[in-house]
Amino acid sequence: MTIVVVGAGSMIARALRQQPASAGWRYLAHGEALGERAWLAGARCVVNLAFDPRLKAEPYDPARDVDLRLAGMLAEHEAAYVMVSTRMVYGLPPPDGRLSEEIAPQPANYYGRAKLAAERAVAGLLGNRLTVLRLSNIFDVSEAEGGRRSFFGIATTALREQGRIVLDISPFVERDFLSAALCAKRIATVAVRPLPGLFNVGAGSPVPTGRIAQWLIAGFGSGSLLISNMREYDGFWLDIERSRRAWGFAPVSAAEIRDDCIAIGRHLRGLT
Repeated sequence: MTIVVVGAGSMIARALRQQPASAGWRYLAHGEALGERAWLAGARCVVNLAFDPRLKAEPYDPARDVDLRLAGMLAEHEAAYVMVSTRMVYGLPPPDGRLSEEIAPQPANYYGRAKLAAERAVAGLLGNRLTVLRLSNIFDVSEAEGGRRSFFGIATTALREQGRIVLDISPFVERDFLSAALCAKRIATVAVRPLPGLFNVGAGSPVPTGRIAQWLIAGFGSGSLLISNMREYDGFWLDIERSRRAWGFAPVSAAEIRDDCIAIGRHLRGLT
């Protein structure tokens, strides 16, 4: 019996392969996982990291929902299922930015609505065999994001190609960021000992976006920061108390995020 990860090419899957706890796990591309069932016989837990990108830009379609299709395959098996979801399910954050699992979801984009629909549909199929992890903003230190359309991806691409980072929000807006390595470590912990229910997985505290830009520039060794808009928008942090009680996940300090950002900046410098 083993743990199976679907979405072998994803950023988090690549980070998972580096975790000692994941030695011996099986990694499958989502097409491979959906195309045959033999792998189910040896699975005690399935972690899905795959998602159809069309659901980020189009209305929810169950036929494109990888989670729902995998859950349907698992319905007659005893394996636990770890679904990786997103903080986008919550929608726009409250004034204090705190997002807890008790908040009624009000997703404001296609991605959030698709993940919420998937959470509910999979729960109907698997019941207490389902663990849902709502992730914060995940960034990759080793690969410097590779041009992803994320906060870090946009910032690092601009810094490398233009020598500057442009923020269209106030630099004082605070957000919850978690490295892919630490996210993978926490997912590995969950997969080894899955518990039913909904759990936030994030840093557990926010960092000003302007500080993120400053630290990236410091690691890069040069560059400037341009603020094009001082709007206060989408400041958030994930309350991880439920995850702390379940698996002992501790909040991530600003110093740890700073060190990761400097490492990314240095990596970028090596690519120029």
